Formats: sequence, C-alpha cells, structure tokens
Amino acid sequence: MDFRYTPDEQQFRLEVRRFIAEHCPREIRGFHEIHAEHVALEMAFLKKMAERGWLGAAFPREYGGLGGERAPMAEYILIDELHHADLEGVAVTLTYIVGIIGNTLLQVGSADLKQEFLPRMLNAELRFAIAYSEPDSGNDIASIRTRAVDDGEDFLISGQKRFITCADTSDYLWTLVRSEAGSSRHKGLSIVLVPSRQPGVTIQVFEMMNGIQTCEVYLDEVRVPKRYLVGVRGHGWQHLMEALARERMTMINFKAVSEPFERFVQWVRVAEMDGERLASDPVVRQSIANMHVKIAGGKMMQLIAGARTADKNYVPTLEAAACKMYRAMLSWEKATLAMDIMRSHGLLTVDTPGAPLNGWWAAEYGWAGHELSGAGGMDLNRKIIAQQGLNLPRWSN
Repeated sequence: MDFRYTPDEQQFRLEVRRFIAEHCPREIRGFHEIHAEHVALEMAFLKKMAERGWLGAAFPREYGGLGGERAPMAEYILIDELHHADLEGVAVTLTYIVGIIGNTLLQVGSADLKQEFLPRMLNAELRFAIAYSEPDSGNDIASIRTRAVDDGEDFLISGQKRFITCADTSDYLWTLVRSEAGSSRHKGLSIVLVPSRQPGVTIQVFEMMNGIQTCEVYLDEVRVPKRYLVGVRGHGWQHLMEALARERMTMINFKAVSEPFERFVQWVRVAEMDGERLASDPVVRQSIANMHVKIAGGKMMQLIAGARTADKNYVPTLEAAACKMYRAMLSWEKATLAMDIMRSHGLLTVDTPGAPLNGWWAAEYGWAGHELSGAGGMDLNRKIIAQQGLNLPRWSN
C-alpha cells in the first residue's frame, strides 16, 4: 500500500498549512476545546476557511459544497493540519459541524432539514453540541431517560444531559431522546435538533479535574418543531451508531498523541534526574523508541480509514472503533510513560517552580484518562471490532 499523498492532496495540505500560519489567531491555539471567550475568534477563522470552500469540499453543490472537486482526502487533511498547528479545539468544532452532524444529516436528514442547515453549516454560521450522555447514562447511552412527548406539530422535550462539551457556545443541541412511550433500551429513540436558546433550556458550565470546561443541560418541556427530527422517528439508535462512527473517525487524530509526545521527547533530550542525563539511560531510550513505533502504526491505521471515508456513503464503523480504541490506549500509555520517566515531578501543575515542561504534562495526563471513555468506552469499541470485524457472536456484560 502506498501511504503517500497524491500531488493534489499534498498541494492542498501545504495550502492549508500556509493559510493557518497566516490567518489563525494565537489566542485559540493550545486548547482541547474552545471556551466562550474565544468563540468569536474561532468562528471568524472558520469563516475564512468556509469562504475558500474547504468546509464543504466533499459536499454536494446544492448545499453550498464543492461537489468533491477538491482532493478526496480534503476533510481528513483539513482536520489533520489543525491538529498539527496545535488547534485541537478548532478541530473539535469543525468535526462537530462537518464530520459528525453535517455528514449524518447529509445521509439521513429530510430534504427540508438539509436545505435549512447544511448551507449555513458549510458557511460556518452555526455551532453545535452533542447531547447524548446523562447523569445515569454515561457509556450506556441506551438507558437514557430524556423524553420527547407529542404535542401536535411539536415535541415537548424534558430531561437532563451531562458532560455536554460546548453546549454553552452552541446554537443547536444534537439531542438523543426517547420518543416512543413505553420503549426501553435501543428501541424508541430519536435524534432531535434542539435550539440552545429555546425557552426551557438551561445550560450550566462546570470544570472537570483536567481543567476542561463542559456543561450540564436541563430540558424542561422544551418545545421543538417535529421538522427538527433527524432521520426516521424511533430509529435513533441506528442514526446514533452512524454519527458515533463519524465522531470517532474524525475526532481521533493521532497527531494529538504524537505532537505532545514529541514535546516530551525534546524535554528528555536535555533533562537530568539525580545528576544523570535521561537521554543516556538505555531503558528511557528504548521506551521512547517503542512508543514512537506504536504512534507511527496508529497514523497508518488512520490514513487507511481516512481513504475509505472519502466515499460519503461509507460509514466507517469498524475502522472508527479500531482507531479510537488504539489512540485512547496510546494516549494513556504515552502519558503514563512520561510520568514514569518524570517521576513525581510530572505531577507538578502549571507554573509550579521546578515543574517539567512548566507543569503542562500534569494536564496532559488528566486528559489521557478522559480519552478512555470519550466517544464510546473501550468495551463498546471492543464489541464493535469483535462482532463486525471478527464475526464473533454477540455478548453482553
């Protein structure tokens, strides 16, 4: 297999890299997610991308896209370059708009819904948050209790969502609800686009232990037109699985592992412990070399999956599960390896005197734990690989 980019793809990559260097505000670099104070800067930056047609490079012209004129890997390259430039927060926003919600709407949304939302999305006019998890329904999404009750041409939606990143800065909540009375587990679910400023929506921001901001969302008989139903009513589980596959595929970029690891390696080159240079320790050198090989393998996995998802009709369920699980494992392994080498110094937080890398790695270690559960936990992804990739029988825990 040839992993090299085509000349057109390489030209596009360099074009995106130059654009980022020239137009990206420094204030939005270095964030896992974009906080409220930087939203205006981020959206202005995405707007400039949209003006070049990059957000809709692979979308049909009727919705404001370029009809696939750009390199087939354009969407992958765009997000990859954002990660390369330490713009993970912007990459997450773009993934929500285009990778997850845009692509899922394109496949299952009604004609009216696509016409109302896609042109504005591809023009960077809307922001979204994904509202799946609840206080008693973390990775077990099928147990959600948020309900949508029929009321003429509308739904009345009530419930509570937790860990809804970017809800406070969103225009719409991509919300999983239980729309069929008496249903349980995977049956009777639907996805509805809920306007974030609709009466009855209350959003509270809180900060997690790793310093990342997220939100609690309360829905109190929120009236939403039924035309904002995504796909087929009661088939929300199927649509959710497609959206989650796209989420894992577009959000799981191995540069978010390799770039921090490279910073750590640069520190090891000059650091000393107990008067001895770390770079001279054969155990440290071997451990770093092993991790480098594993990260390179992850990038190859992602390139294969990215090439397959150039076809908009292809849902990368298996590839997304494999990439997500492998990256989460590497992220945790990378973080713990660095902590082992830094010893107790690695636990020192930002601006603490004597902290390696100015205390940056303590936050990186906290974030690595989150990756084990984000976009579906490890057991869920193992089940997908076992059943869809290896044709093993279904099982439950």
